[in-house]
Amino acid sequence: MPTQGRPRSLGRMTDHAAHDDDLLRRSQESIDEAKAAAAAVSEPEEDELVDEDLPVADDAEPTDGPAPAP
Repeated sequence: MPTQGRPRSLGRMTDHAAHDDDLLRRSQESIDEAKAAAAAVSEPEEDELVDEDLPVADDAEPTDGPAPAP
């Protein structure tokens, strides 16, 4: 009976698993740090931008017309 999908050597897999766990942990820490940094950024509300006569990002086309076709 074929053994597709089963590891040939558990010793090598264990070494890889420990290495992968470390990579996953460090990756998750980086993601958590990035999320915390993004949460710390305060963006002005649209009403504040309008009150200050600053442009508000929206889906409207630029006032000088659409971009030229490539």
